[in-house]
Amino acid sequence: MIDDITALREGWSEVDPPSPDAQDRARAALLAHITETRATAPQGRRPGRRVPGWAWRSGVAALGAAALVAGIVAVGGLGPASPPAPPAPSEAGGSVAQTFELAAVHAETEPFTSPRPDQWTYVELRIVRGKLAEDKGQATRETTRSWQRADGRQSAMLVDGKLEVSTESSDLPQVMPPQDYPTLAGLPTDPRALLDWLRARSPAGKGDDGVPYLMIDSMLRDNVLPPGVKATLLRALALIPGVTRSSEPVDFDGRPAIAVGLVLNGWRREDILLDPTTHEFLGGRTVVVEDHTTPEGVTLKQGDVEVELVRVAGKIVDAPGRTG
Repeated sequence: MIDDITALREGWSEVDPPSPDAQDRARAALLAHITETRATAPQGRRPGRRVPGWAWRSGVAALGAAALVAGIVAVGGLGPASPPAPPAPSEAGGSVAQTFELAAVHAETEPFTSPRPDQWTYVELRIVRGKLAEDKGQATRETTRSWQRADGRQSAMLVDGKLEVSTESSDLPQVMPPQDYPTLAGLPTDPRALLDWLRARSPAGKGDDGVPYLMIDSMLRDNVLPPGVKATLLRALALIPGVTRSSEPVDFDGRPAIAVGLVLNGWRREDILLDPTTHEFLGGRTVVVEDHTTPEGVTLKQGDVEVELVRVAGKIVDAPGRTG
């Protein structure tokens, strides 16, 4: 079964793409729409939210924070993405692509100053875990605060209230997805080229887009990205077959959100959550979409939310331990 986005891509070569001027006009219209809705939306607390980057610094270890924190999968056990599902009525007409384009346009408007090599990225995440965590004796609620030096050679995080700073590395760690600013800032600026770049570095091979999807999710959540890079990552998500969006806003951290996700292993969906008004990136979650029993004997029911990763803050700071 071919979804609308795949059909659009496959048929695109037969017609001329829109001119740069037409694309500029479309983007301006989207930006005007966002500006208008942001101006009229009620002003409440702003989310922002992450999981410590060193949680997967072992060889190629980028399988998405939601799955790793939940203990759902281990490296090498991700499994293929499920075949594309029939689009819901609200997804007709390419709304997944429209949703990510609105998110990309919002990203391009976010204020940003490039960090110096000696500065640090600070990211704070609030994590809510479900049945798997309870079975393993893990905390069901936790806030993590972590820092990554811009040059990628040092990390830090709070552990039991104490700041722990890693030893400075003489060589840039080979981490996937990348976390050092020079590599992030130098990523391809074309969405298809960026997706191909991630696919080429996926341990699952080119035929499985589950890992590239989770890598993008991790990069959005665990870094403070240049606006152009963030926008390109969001547009690359729209090119992944099988990605669908919720027909209605879902509850995320006590607020409505648009859920755009990909089903993995046939029983769980990894969602990326966006603000329904501004399309700002809020975080991610893991939702059970089919009853499943884990190897440890834990029974998960359809509709269970196993992990929520809420991005509380993302800033450039002058030293580890600082939050502003």
